[in-house]
Amino acid sequence: MSNKYPVEIDGATGEVETLPPQKGQRYRCKLDTMQDVKREMAKVYREARSGTIDVQDATKLTWCLQAVGKVIEGSDLEKRIEALEANQ
Repeated sequence: MSNKYPVEIDGATGEVETLPPQKGQRYRCKLDTMQDVKREMAKVYREARSGTIDVQDATKLTWCLQAVGKVIEGSDLEKRIEALEANQ
């Protein structure tokens, strides 16, 4: 079983439970393009649906990802405008 989070075995039931990342532990993911942001939003959604993370936390993370997406959009538009102005 491949899992990037630590697991714990319940002594009573013998079930394997995934532990959430520890506070202070840095989470890394690539967020350079809208595709990256979309992929991370989908991951947050799946984690919320499966109960891995709290829905309220997922909402906050999604808002942050939307903000990152808007910055990427603005940056892309700025580059396109600069290219058009340079061609004139």
